[in-house]
Amino acid sequence: MKTNALAATTTRRIILLVEISVLTALCMLFVLKGFAPGWRSLHTDFPNYYLVARLLREHYTMDRIYDWIWLQRIKDLWSIPQQLVGFAGLTPFSALPLVPLTWLDALDAKRVWLVANLAILAASLYGIQKITSVSGRHVAMIAFLAIIPLRNNFLLGQMHLVVLGLLALAYWFDTRKMWFSCSLTLAIAASLKVYPLFFLFYFLRKRQWKSATVLATSTLAILAACFVLFGTPVMHVFLIEQFPRMLRGEVIDPFSLTVPSASGLFHHVFLTQTLVNPHPIYSSPLLYAMLYPLWQLILLCATLLAISPGDTDPRRRSLEWASWICLLMTLSTQPASYHLIVLSFVAILAVHAVQNPWRRVILLGFYFMACNIHPSTPALSPLLALLFDFLPYWGLLAMLVCLLAALRTRPIDQLGPWSKWPRTQIAWALPGFAIVWCLASTTTFAHERSLVSSDYLQNFARGSYAQFALHQAGNHLLDIAMFPQGYRVEDENGRRYQTGADGQEEDQLAIASSPGANNLWIEAVTQGESRLVELPVTSSGTTSTAPIATIPNAESPTLSRDGRSLSFLREVNGAGRAWMVHLDENGRVLDEPLPITPRGMDVWNAAFAAPDVILLSAAEGGVSHLFVMHSGELPQRIYADGIAMDSPNVKAENGQLIYRQRDGSYWHLFTANPSRGGAEQLTFGDCNAYDPAWSGATTLLYISDCGRGIGLGSLAVSHINTAPEEPGSSLSSESPTNRLQGEAQR
Repeated sequence: MKTNALAATTTRRIILLVEISVLTALCMLFVLKGFAPGWRSLHTDFPNYYLVARLLREHYTMDRIYDWIWLQRIKDLWSIPQQLVGFAGLTPFSALPLVPLTWLDALDAKRVWLVANLAILAASLYGIQKITSVSGRHVAMIAFLAIIPLRNNFLLGQMHLVVLGLLALAYWFDTRKMWFSCSLTLAIAASLKVYPLFFLFYFLRKRQWKSATVLATSTLAILAACFVLFGTPVMHVFLIEQFPRMLRGEVIDPFSLTVPSASGLFHHVFLTQTLVNPHPIYSSPLLYAMLYPLWQLILLCATLLAISPGDTDPRRRSLEWASWICLLMTLSTQPASYHLIVLSFVAILAVHAVQNPWRRVILLGFYFMACNIHPSTPALSPLLALLFDFLPYWGLLAMLVCLLAALRTRPIDQLGPWSKWPRTQIAWALPGFAIVWCLASTTTFAHERSLVSSDYLQNFARGSYAQFALHQAGNHLLDIAMFPQGYRVEDENGRRYQTGADGQEEDQLAIASSPGANNLWIEAVTQGESRLVELPVTSSGTTSTAPIATIPNAESPTLSRDGRSLSFLREVNGAGRAWMVHLDENGRVLDEPLPITPRGMDVWNAAFAAPDVILLSAAEGGVSHLFVMHSGELPQRIYADGIAMDSPNVKAENGQLIYRQRDGSYWHLFTANPSRGGAEQLTFGDCNAYDPAWSGATTLLYISDCGRGIGLGSLAVSHINTAPEEPGSSLSSESPTNRLQGEAQR
């Protein structure tokens, strides 16, 4: 007996020593790979939250926080050392926690944020340990086994540890039957990251009507507060333009293998995208529309059926919460690695509830796989890519299956009237399932069919994430390409223009050119200043060319067709004002810049219709409208409609006005010819089109984000049949539109 007791004691000591060694190694790995690099430098995504929080604190105009170029310019002007920023797919509310830190510079603010996140992590793990009675050592080991999610949360300064803490706090409130506090906490978490909002269905299944009501009303109240804090225009953009595409997984590239999900899997199998997925395994939008919603509904219904409405067993409650959070991650359209930090909470709850040690080991193995195993396979092997590139998703799915199996085998203490589904209830449920599936499939099919409308050209910006601002300069077609290092102007051959001295790289955020001009203007932003640099069109390449002229404190230039007038913007707290200079035949500046638009008018962009006629896009109440301004006169609205319009331009051949207009949740290109009346829509589909440029009389080049991330478009082409202007047509009306037409024709 003494020998057995001694052996057992020795075994326990060895196990304890191994566990302490593993935990120490995991902590050191976290410090070396996550905390320390995050402490030393900025990485996306912390600057995204910091920028918007600082804009709010400094009372900037918030209407354009979802504009990639505009936010990048603000980042450069504030000298934040981060290559790329963007707020697409993020809720405005998610910037609020960083407002108190915006009195510090970005790196110091991030360091304070990392310390706060350490405290949140420690408090969350301590609270989870107290709730579940799992030993603190095991809780810490499970949490630090999420090596990559934990590392990336601290490396990037993400918001998901706050969500983890809120979920743990909500669970604690639920165990104490504090339904109001539980729902309010989940509403705050949902305002930061949307997925906790779907606890609404969990509460409905549990027949916790009060909790469901408080969750819904609290979320609406927070949403209303955001309207007051951020303004109606930006909230309208979030709800109408951003949120639907977030639910579809179109915030970034929906075909991306860096965030493996069910959405990405079905995209790769069934959908064709010329640039990123030209050869799917079986191209069929119909099968995608049928099978992807079916897959989602099967997982949702299986989890709902496994949850017992009336049971009060603490261990079963742990399993139900773990299953529901795991389901939300499994259904997420783009679960990045840092999202998966909440799986540590799922794994701890499962270890608490599952009694069988082998089931615990299997579940923890799938947890480790979902968080950390992400191999990459060659693109030439699509079947292997589906198997290996989606290993994190397969691990996540296996975790959910294990949790549902544990729920299925665990006895229910209190059987309520809904705990077992009799045949009559199943008979009612099946038609409901079929109706929801048909509706979801129909809307999904309609959406995917609309995405084939964009005819993409081969992306000549190799290695770029997106393209912007098409311009024709002489015989060259220029654009601004988004690269990992920032934004650069390129021509159709991939050659770039050097604006920085001694080869210094700087963001190039806007172009002004004319088809007949030999020079172009580039907005270059570096060291906290935005300036315009004039270069010869033929100077692209590796050699450095001295600029012809430079204008400091200037952005968003536009050049008249004769190359003799240059308009640009200067912003104060995010609101732009148009200025103008005149140029000689060599492109040199002749006079000092003078403002041409009144104070208080927030100009977003401009274009010349004639040497002394400028088209403007300016915001009224946060909504952009089109204006025309003749020399010496005040700007006048072109259209009285309240619909948002932007990016005006005039076709040189016949004076046709072309612009982009918000059509529902998307921006499309429209053209209008006042001599014939009305407007014609040029682009269609559930995606955005912008930055048009004519190539010849009938070929329209533009940027489209069909099948791509929000605003992360690429070069597309459309052939437009435009009737020639009738000889002798007379425009006698003095409306702003008709005056514009007459000037353009002259």
